[in-house]
Amino acid sequence: MRNKVIASMLIVAILAGAVAAVPVLAATAQANPPLPPPTSPSCGWHTSNSSGVVATSLGAGVALSVGYPSWEQACYTFAGANGSGYGLSFVSYEVFPITVSAPPNTTVTLQAGRAIPTLQQITQDGVRNTTIWTWFDPATVATNAAGVATANFTLAGAVMPFVANDISNVSLPIQAEIPGGASASVMIPIEFDPMSPGGVTILQTPGPIVFGEASEGASSNPVNTFVTLVYSPPGGTGTSPIQVALDVLGSYQNGSVGPMPAGVQLSFPQPSFELQPDSVFYLQVNLTNSLRPTNTTLPENYANYTFAIQEKVGRNTFVEPLAVSILLNTPIIYGGPSSNATTSQSSNTTALNPGLVPETSRAPAWSLAAVAAVITAIAVVFAIAYSRQERSEAEPHKDSTVPRS
Repeated sequence: MRNKVIASMLIVAILAGAVAAVPVLAATAQANPPLPPPTSPSCGWHTSNSSGVVATSLGAGVALSVGYPSWEQACYTFAGANGSGYGLSFVSYEVFPITVSAPPNTTVTLQAGRAIPTLQQITQDGVRNTTIWTWFDPATVATNAAGVATANFTLAGAVMPFVANDISNVSLPIQAEIPGGASASVMIPIEFDPMSPGGVTILQTPGPIVFGEASEGASSNPVNTFVTLVYSPPGGTGTSPIQVALDVLGSYQNGSVGPMPAGVQLSFPQPSFELQPDSVFYLQVNLTNSLRPTNTTLPENYANYTFAIQEKVGRNTFVEPLAVSILLNTPIIYGGPSSNATTSQSSNTTALNPGLVPETSRAPAWSLAAVAAVITAIAVVFAIAYSRQERSEAEPHKDSTVPRS
């Protein structure tokens, strides 16, 4: 679901390129009229309007069917570079309806397997941490007199996309098993969520919040990242919520707290919050710096910092490291009024700063052929974004053929 801001920027880029290369785009414009900008989905809960199924499978004495999910649309606003601002909208989590058919009054156990990324996804999509949260409500069901049982399946840290992507999609197995070993399983296509680059941090008890991979940014540019948290206690939703308070103490040096690093600031816009059981919480982490770019010819010249974070989780107190990396090369990107919002159910963009956009080229004027090539690429990206949004507004989960197990 691309938000309005990124759509507007794409339109501006296309129009700007058209001015520079009118002879090249004239015929293209006649054959492919401009697409209207897609609208952002509203924030909050979205109920699926599709009665179809994502996947279905028959087993020996048991059948399993997974319907199209409803989802929670999260929305955030940030301050960008030079006083600008931008918005970010993405899918927080999805809830799939599960239907099981088996002999009457039969106990059925539901469970999810592991989604394994391919080497291509690791190298091209930048998939690093594949920790996701899956939750069946309930995980054990009993069929009624008609031999039918239902449950809900919640997914966070990954999303089922509206549009199939041969590179990004992986398969998440879901299985239903009855006594005696008979079972049925299906495969749900998902994409790992770029809003959770460090994976999902799952707390089963009021323990420490372990931060994942380092947050990356460029010199003199603000960065806004998220840590996805889920409190999933053994007692389920009947468990009391836990209170969390975070404080940046200084630098983290071999397990000890040192002075604050010069020129780099880390903050939590919501330092105190409550974790509800079996609920998803996005912890926002803001990073700013006043470091100056260098003129080094190295492709990557990072300044690395580690902050000491004091965590009060319930009645327990911990100190955990949170690593950041600042690229000191002369920046070719800047924080502006753009957005890295996830599309429909996901996004393939892996940049941690939603405001990163290409800097204007300072080289001599491009040739018309080069301009045309760039504009064509932009148009393709915009067309994909618009196609996904059209599906989101008209029918958020249009039926599609999904490989069966």
